[in-house]
Amino acid sequence: MKTKILYIALAVVALAIGAASPGLARQSGDGDIMQKAINKPSANWTIYGPDQKTTAIKDKSVQGGGALRVEVLAGSDKPWAVGAYQSITGKVAKGDVLLVAFWAKAESVDGGPASADISAVRVQRAADPYDAAIERGVKVGPEWKMYTVPGRATIDIPAGGGGVGLHLGSARQTVLLGPVFVLDFGPDYDLSKLGG
Repeated sequence: MKTKILYIALAVVALAIGAASPGLARQSGDGDIMQKAINKPSANWTIYGPDQKTTAIKDKSVQGGGALRVEVLAGSDKPWAVGAYQSITGKVAKGDVLLVAFWAKAESVDGGPASADISAVRVQRAADPYDAAIERGVKVGPEWKMYTVPGRATIDIPAGGGGVGLHLGSARQTVLLGPVFVLDFGPDYDLSKLGG
């Protein structure tokens, strides 16, 4: 069952990328996007930080049917103090074109707009100094959507020595996080095809 959900989710990633980039299928060789994954795609995030409350939820409207609701109880000038993290198993070589794709949606806090600021989406080293290979912020809206962050790796990360991290602590906010995919297209892929 989990394998079936994984393949459905990867097909959605391929369709989402394909809609943004019709040239993807031509560039990715055999078209099996699973071969590009350097993580184990899932909604199994590790949430950290003192000023947060996390709840696992079931939601049929998100790919895979489950997510984590992260309530950031107080904003901070250190947005990395509350975050979400998932390990990557593959290696990253400096110059590789990477894509982080993840499902997310925001919920209203105290009747305000349903929006969330993820100040950094990073593919990073798993140990101090936690250098990022790619990094960019994302604004999350009120509907489930796949958010993508493409980039060209600026550092090497050994196999098993990295992860994808989201900095959530910039404001009091509630964000729901679904499955995440980290794809490595290698050094010769045209980054502009992914919007980067």
